[in-house]
Amino acid sequence: MQNGAPSLSEKPHFDSRNMIFELDSCDGNGKVCLVYKKHAAGQTTCEPTIWFLDRALFWHFLTDTFTAYYRILLCHLGLPQWQYSFTSYGLSPTAKQWMNIYKPITFCPLQLSEEPDSFINKLDPNKIFKGKNKTPVTKKKLPGPPTGYQKNPLPSSKKSEQSGAPRK
Repeated sequence: MQNGAPSLSEKPHFDSRNMIFELDSCDGNGKVCLVYKKHAAGQTTCEPTIWFLDRALFWHFLTDTFTAYYRILLCHLGLPQWQYSFTSYGLSPTAKQWMNIYKPITFCPLQLSEEPDSFINKLDPNKIFKGKNKTPVTKKKLPGPPTGYQKNPLPSSKKSEQSGAPRK
């Protein structure tokens, strides 16, 4: 093993050397599998490893334990095709967009690009908040209503009743 990942000779096989269980079908983009390896004595290991089987039937190591896999799944928010970030292929353009939308801070573009500054947001607050230097406009106070004005004038029918004139 190198760096905690199994070597290429330890990849799973579709024969009696391994017991393979599918954890996730990944919407047809591959399969996440729980792999139990058998020892030479015929005994199965108690500690399975988690692998990603892509559509070309190549195995890609994800992690040593189910708990670690579940944490990685949660960190990637279960976004479509997140498993491809652990392959040499990398993420598809669509998966990159999903990652940039839903997890822009934790998304690590250095794995995807040779240029380290390619995805860094270069925000210049001076350009954003740049405005024209206007003098503030003072609001003029509107003139009030005329002094002889009543706020709630009585309707004409009530005026006629009050004046004593009969209604028709």
